Formats: sequence, C-alpha cells, structure tokens
Amino acid sequence: MSKSIAGVAQRVGAQWIGISLTALIGIASISQAHAATNADCKPADGAHFICGVNNVEDFAPVPGTKWVIGSDLAAPNTQGYLYLFDKTNDTASAVQPSEIAVEPDKKTYADCPGPVDMKIFGPHGVDLTHNGGKHHTLYAVNHGGRESVEVFTVDFTPARPKFTWVGCVVAPKGFWPDAVAALPGGAMAVTSLWDPTDPDRVKKLSAGEPVGALDEWAPGKGWSEVPGTEGLSGPNGVIATPDGKEVYIAVWSGKQLVKVSRGQGTPHKKTVPTGILTDNVRWAPDGKSIFVGGQDATVKQVLECFESSQANCNVPFKIYRANPETLKLTDIVKSGVYGVFGAGTGAIEENHKIWVSSFRSDRIAIFPAK
Repeated sequence: MSKSIAGVAQRVGAQWIGISLTALIGIASISQAHAATNADCKPADGAHFICGVNNVEDFAPVPGTKWVIGSDLAAPNTQGYLYLFDKTNDTASAVQPSEIAVEPDKKTYADCPGPVDMKIFGPHGVDLTHNGGKHHTLYAVNHGGRESVEVFTVDFTPARPKFTWVGCVVAPKGFWPDAVAALPGGAMAVTSLWDPTDPDRVKKLSAGEPVGALDEWAPGKGWSEVPGTEGLSGPNGVIATPDGKEVYIAVWSGKQLVKVSRGQGTPHKKTVPTGILTDNVRWAPDGKSIFVGGQDATVKQVLECFESSQANCNVPFKIYRANPETLKLTDIVKSGVYGVFGAGTGAIEENHKIWVSSFRSDRIAIFPAK
C-alpha cells in the first residue's frame, strides 16, 4: 500500500513466510484471470467501479490529459503492471512490458545496475514530476527482483502514452520503500515502512512504536534522511509541494498526518491524529486541499485481510479532505465497505468524482465529489 502497508518478505525454500506485509500481500494477491467481470461490477452503496484491475494501491493523476496511472501491487516474483485509466470513459488497461522502451540515463542514475525485469515488476507507490506539458517522469516504487524506485519517462502526446524506462534508484540497506514523491531537480522523497532487517518490525507497527523512515535521494548526492521525520511509526504515503519546501506524510501505524518543512534550516513539524491507519495522501486538482485515506481497522484486521485468499477484503476504510495549512480533516467518504470494495488506501479527484484505490481489490471505487 502507498497502498503503503506492504513489507519485505523472507524466503524459506519455495515459500514466502508471512512475517512481512509484502509477503502477506503476495499470498493473497489475485491474478488477472480472477479479476471482476462486468456481471459483478454493479454500483453499490453510492459507489460505482472500474473492474478488472488488481490491487491498485496508488494513483498518479496526469493533469491536462485524460489519463490516470495506477499501480498493481502484485505477488512477489509475479507479473505486476502499471495501469492506464481513461477518465473520459472509466476504462483501464495494463501497460504491457512490450510497450516499454529501454533507454538508460547512465549519467543521472549512474548506480542503477540495469533495467528492471518487467516479468516480475512489482509497482507500489507512484508519482509524476510536477512539470507541465505532455512529457513527465514517473517514479514507481518496485518490489519485484529488487527494492527500488524505477524511473520512466512518459510521453502523453500519442493516442496511447509511451513509456520508456530510463533508470532506477536502489533502496539502501535497512530501507523498505513504500511511497515516493517527486522533488525539484530530479530528486525524490521515499518512505520506508520499516527496517526489513528488524525482527520486531511487525510488533512495533502493531504497538504504534517508532519504525521506518523518510529519506530523500538526489542525482549526484545519493540518499539522506529528511530532518524532522525521525520517530514516526510506519511512514507510508508521501507528497510534496511543487517547490519541495514541505512534505506531507501518511503515518500508517501511528495514525497521523504529518507536515514537515524541508531544506529551510530547522524543520517545522505539524501533526494531526487521523484515527485510521493512514495510508496514502494526494493533492486535490486545485492544490488547495489534500486527500487522506486509510483503513478504519486494527493492524490485526488488516493482517487477516492480507492472509486471506479473497479477491476483495471486508476491511473498512475512510477518506478525508485535509487543509494543507491547518491539517483540519473533513470526511468525504465515510468509514465502511462498499459492496465488496474494502481496504481502501487513498483517493484522487477526477472529473468531480472521487476515485479510491485499494491494496486488496479487483476494482477501484468511484464516488460523487463533495
């Protein structure tokens, strides 16, 4: 999950053991063959759905176009996809590996060992650069084959956008990437839900204890910790202002939304409790508010969802709208499960509708905007 609540699996023989969230997702993830059909994709409880997409944990809206990019948080060592959503007709299609060109930028990403194996690509949190026009850089957290942020250029000029893989940033030791936010100058902020080498990481998350980190990476400089973000419990989703002077962090097991100034001397920090396992954060289209989403459940309930074999989980979720200055929260999607759609992670607004992502579903949900 920014859909942020996955973990790093450990492998014993041919089995992934369930001491990490990624492993649990891997056990329960469904294949394209089990995706919802039109017959069971009817509206429910005020929501309608785009079905046939698996575990779309995060969205990257593309302003000025008809497109939204989504991630497919796939099982370990299985095919994951980037999805293209067409918001003019509420349809979606997977970007196939054969559609992705490879043109390494060896100067910017000098330490990248080479292209990701798209047959086991496992995208998680995603974000686009803030520049205008029809060309953007896409950052995609990846768990397939390596823990990394994979970098693509995307040309939205053609009728179907063209993706080109250009590089990667491999996560440092003890860092499990969850979500990513574009920063000026080709830099990026990346959350780590926890230290995958810590045997007590699940216990710490369950207790809301400090675990995880927010680091940033910049070309030619490498990794560094973002000051003012120490001591958080399960940093998950993250966004930044276009100038990079402020970051907003969804603190999952800490049940908080945190705002921290960046690159301006002593950091200023503001925190508000959310009452939910705060998963993803996204800017509203006008940049004047933030969508905040997560599970209105216990860590135990979420883990039970991960361990199940169901295509959709009966885990309530909630979506807020937050004021970027005061962090005041307003309900926009009330806590619940809508039809079979649960385990929501976050939201975006498209065409005056609220799109909700999920770490465990064969669909996304769409609600009227408030």
